[in-house]
Amino acid sequence: MFQQKNIMSCNSSKTKDKFIYTLATRLSYIIIVGLLTFLASCHDDNSPAAEQAQLKIKVKDATNYYDALYLNIEQIWTRTSSGAGKIAANKRLNILSIEKDNLIATGHVPHGTIHEMILQLAAEGNEIVVHGSSHKLETPEGRYIPILIPTNNQLIANEIHTLFLEFDLSKFIERTENGKYLINPIIDTELRHNTQ
Repeated sequence: MFQQKNIMSCNSSKTKDKFIYTLATRLSYIIIVGLLTFLASCHDDNSPAAEQAQLKIKVKDATNYYDALYLNIEQIWTRTSSGAGKIAANKRLNILSIEKDNLIATGHVPHGTIHEMILQLAAEGNEIVVHGSSHKLETPEGRYIPILIPTNNQLIANEIHTLFLEFDLSKFIERTENGKYLINPIIDTELRHNTQ
């Protein structure tokens, strides 16, 4: 009887520890997203403040394995050595039909060394067309897709930069055994300075 109580006590302790760990992880995520939102809200997307850089978002040539790839892009988040910012897009685009150098979004964000960039998708409107049939794109990693930036890239104050998003669909899209299509959070990029 004494041994059984010890086992029950141990299991209860493990369950409690797991609950505390899960809660702490979720709270940390909420705090990080909230902090980015608060910092970004201090800047107007269209009105350049002192010591900000202009950033344009474009799509490079995408490898074409499908009929169409629709992404409903809400905004692009940035975090640099001088603060966080965001650029509103609010566009549903067929990535495969975008002509080279077409502009997706533009705005002003804090200058400095780039630490992080994230593409935020809307909850609905993301789909892929294969052999004439439309399929909803699942986002198992969430609506926030990290944009891969080479290390030590800089956004220089009062200068214009263009970020080219490169979608390699062999990496970006995954088809499951049960016929679903998933988004893998992988977007390569090229950053150019002093562009018009």
